[in-house]
Amino acid sequence: MEANYEALMTLPEPESPLAAELHYYRGRRALREGRLDEATFFMAEATAAATHRVDYHKQYAELLFEVGEVYHANDVWKRVLQLDDTATEALYHLASNCAYISQYEEAATYASRYLEQEANGPYAESVQSLLELIELEQELEDEEEDELITWHTEAQRQIDKGRLFAAKSTLERLIDRYPTFWPGYNNLAVVHFYLGNDETAFETLGYVLDENPGNLHAILNTILLLHEAGQSEAALQLSAPLTRVRPLQFEVRYKLATTLALVGHYDHAYEELRLLKERGFRGDSLFGHWLSVSAYKTGRLEEAATYLNGEQAKQIEDKQSFDIRDNLEFRSALVQGLRQEDDLARIEIIRIIAKLEDDEAFEALALTSTVTDDETVIAFAKKCQAVICAVPFKGDARIERAYEALVLAERHVSEAEQMSLEGDFYERFARLLLGQHTFDDVTASAAALVWMFYAKRDALVLADCADVFGVDVSTLTDTIRSFKATLERA
Repeated sequence: MEANYEALMTLPEPESPLAAELHYYRGRRALREGRLDEATFFMAEATAAATHRVDYHKQYAELLFEVGEVYHANDVWKRVLQLDDTATEALYHLASNCAYISQYEEAATYASRYLEQEANGPYAESVQSLLELIELEQELEDEEEDELITWHTEAQRQIDKGRLFAAKSTLERLIDRYPTFWPGYNNLAVVHFYLGNDETAFETLGYVLDENPGNLHAILNTILLLHEAGQSEAALQLSAPLTRVRPLQFEVRYKLATTLALVGHYDHAYEELRLLKERGFRGDSLFGHWLSVSAYKTGRLEEAATYLNGEQAKQIEDKQSFDIRDNLEFRSALVQGLRQEDDLARIEIIRIIAKLEDDEAFEALALTSTVTDDETVIAFAKKCQAVICAVPFKGDARIERAYEALVLAERHVSEAEQMSLEGDFYERFARLLLGQHTFDDVTASAAALVWMFYAKRDALVLADCADVFGVDVSTLTDTIRSFKATLERA
C-alpha cells in the first residue's frame, strides 16, 4: 500500500529546522522498516528544507544508490563536496558509482582525487583496487570499443540523415563483428521498418528479446513500431507493465516517458517528464512538447501552456528548417511508396527518388524489380539508375526518349507545381509511359506535357508554348492529339 505523503506531513513551516529534522527522522524510520519509496521522499524533503546539512545529503545519496537512482545519487554527492570539500568519502562514492555505470574516466578521476587527499584513508585500499580494475577494463575494451563506437555512431548519423541503405550495411557489419551488441540490432530493426520491411523489423526485435530478455530499448522500439504500424491496441497492452519501470539513465527514462505518452499513458509520462525537468534534464528540442501534451491530457491546462515556452518552440521551429534530402521520414516514405503503391504512382516515385542523385537513390531504385513485374516501370528505374551513375542506358530507346522529354518538360514547370496535390504532371507522364506512347519527338513531347499541364490552369496559348520549345505549332498540335489518344486508351 502506498503512503499518503500529503496526509503524513503536518509541518507548519516547510523550510524550518524543525521541518527538516522531522523529515529526516521519518525518512530514517521508513528506511529501517524497508519502505524505500517513502524513505526517499522524506530524505528529499529533508535536504530541501535544510540545504546546508551535509549529513542529510550523505544519507540521501546512499539511499538513492540503493533504490537505483545512481545518476541522482552522484548529483547529491557532488553537492556534499560543495558543502564540505573535506568530505572525502564523497569522492569514494563518486568513484564507485561512476564505475558501476561504466563511466570509467570519471571514476578514475574521483579515485585519484581521493588518494591525493586520503592516501591512508579508510577507503584507500578499496579505491586503489578500483583503479586497478578500471585500468584493466579499459585496456581490454578500448580497442574494440573505439571501433564499435565509431561504427554505431556512423550508423546513427546515417539514420538521422535518411541514409537507410548505408545504415543497414553499417549495422549488419557491426553485428557480424559484435554479435551481442544489442543496440546495433535495435537500430537495424528501426532501419528495416523505415525501409518497409515490417516483418523483418519485428523479427529482429524478437531475436533481441529472446537472446537478451528484458532489453528495454527492444521493448520500447517494439511498442513504437507497433504504434506506427497502426496496431495501437497491441502497443498499449505491451506498454502497460512499463508504467512501473524507472531506468537509471535519464536518456532512457526520457525515451520511456515519450513512448508512454505516444501510446496514451499520459499520467505516467507526465510524472516522469516532470521529474526529469526538475532535475535539469531536457533531452531534446521536443522535451517541452511531450511535457506539454502529457500535462494537457491529464487536465493540467495552465502547466501545458507554460511548458512549451518560447525557447523550446523556437528550437522546434529551427529544427524544421532542413534539407529535404536529409530527412529520414521523406526518404522512408519514398521507399515504402515504391513498395506499396501501384505502377502508375511508382513512375512518379522513381523520378523523385532519382532526383536525389546519390547512392541511396540508386539502392532504392534497385528495389523496383522486386516490387513489380511491369517491364516499363523496371526499365524506367534502370534508366534513372544509369543517369545517377553517369553511364549509357542500354535499354529500350522509347524509355530513353520518354525520360529526356520528361526532364526537358520539368525545366518549364516549377517544382512546387510538379508536386502540387492538385497537379497531374507526373501522373499524365506515367499514364503515357505505361500506355506505350513512343515519344518519337522528344522536344514536341516535352512541349505537349507542359501545354497539357497548364491547359487546366493558365490556359497557355499553343503558339506561345510552341515558340518556347522551338517547335512548329502543327507539330505540337499533332503531338497533343497523339497524347490524348494514348490517354483515352490507357
